[in-house]
Amino acid sequence: MDDARSVTGHVIHLYRNVPAIRSGVCRICHTGPNNRRDTGEPYDICSSCDRTMRGLYRPATHVVPISLAVQNGDDNGLYKIVARKECVRAAPGWMNRQTVMAATLSRFYQAHEACLTDLAGGAFTLVTSIPSTRRDRPIEAFHILTQVINMVRALKDLHKPQLLLADDEHAPTLNERNSHPGAFHVLGAQKERQVLRGERVLLVDDLFVSGAHVQSAASTLFEHGAEEVVALVILRVIDPSAQRPNRMAIWQEASAEPFDFDRCCIYERQDHTKHVSNL
Repeated sequence: MDDARSVTGHVIHLYRNVPAIRSGVCRICHTGPNNRRDTGEPYDICSSCDRTMRGLYRPATHVVPISLAVQNGDDNGLYKIVARKECVRAAPGWMNRQTVMAATLSRFYQAHEACLTDLAGGAFTLVTSIPSTRRDRPIEAFHILTQVINMVRALKDLHKPQLLLADDEHAPTLNERNSHPGAFHVLGAQKERQVLRGERVLLVDDLFVSGAHVQSAASTLFEHGAEEVVALVILRVIDPSAQRPNRMAIWQEASAEPFDFDRCCIYERQDHTKHVSNL
């Protein structure tokens, strides 16, 4: 796509740094788990991830958010762009959300390709996305994430829409933030059960709220033979309420420091050799 640095530079103040995994940070989604009642120490994973990873063939243990976001309040600018389809004022005109999302993916992938492929155990062989579960949206071929990924030079050649919603009956389950092992269908699975055998998949989504969509999709990919699935999500949406002190602390920390695309939420130290991608 066009200059990702320039596009993201117009909205850099809207991004929020994602913390690396440590005590008080969920090892799956990088937000704050609750504290244990007996010891007061935080759980390893948050309650949402604990719930949405249960009952599946195999959940994704590698979830990489690019930015934190909130749905409400004065700091929800990036959420309004990605989820509510608001355009961004930038000279000499307006940028739509596809442009912002593609630039975000492009710039982050350029900075962290080495870390992402390390999680996958090797170079990615497939890039796919989670289809819409909203019945009022068009079919997968026109889904916004398909358009966005095809705008990212480093990802588009590996991109293949692979998942479809298995049945409309599963949509309410996912939209109520509950995962389901049969929510998605893999294209080509009718002819070959292990159609994804050995694939190292980069699974792209726009929002991670509870993890129901990501975990249900990852489980289906694993069930059909994927060797590894790394979920790359543009926004991890959190609720930094006073009732969730660890999430509040993470949000305050993220908001207090300028966002940096080179900052790594996968490894605390930047000691991994970076691949230079032609983005």
